Amino acid sequence: MVWFWIVLLVVGVALLGYTAVRVLVGGLTDASEGSAPPASRSRAREILDERYAAGELSTQEYEERRAVLARGEDGP
Repeated sequence: MVWFWIVLLVVGVALLGYTAVRVLVGGLTDASEGSAPPASRSRAREILDERYAAGELSTQEYEERRAVLARGEDGP
């Protein structure tokens, strides 16, 4: 019977640690809430930077699109 309580304690501490890490790293928000995950936003910025570096965008276009991404709005 003592083993049951030891296992229960270990599982409880593990769940508490997991929850603490989730809260500290990114919160407990559900991905289905409609907000884009940060990784998507950073990938969009990477693509924008690559296109600018390749010369596909002018400096003005790059700055405008970067500002839109920073605000979290959709472009035209």
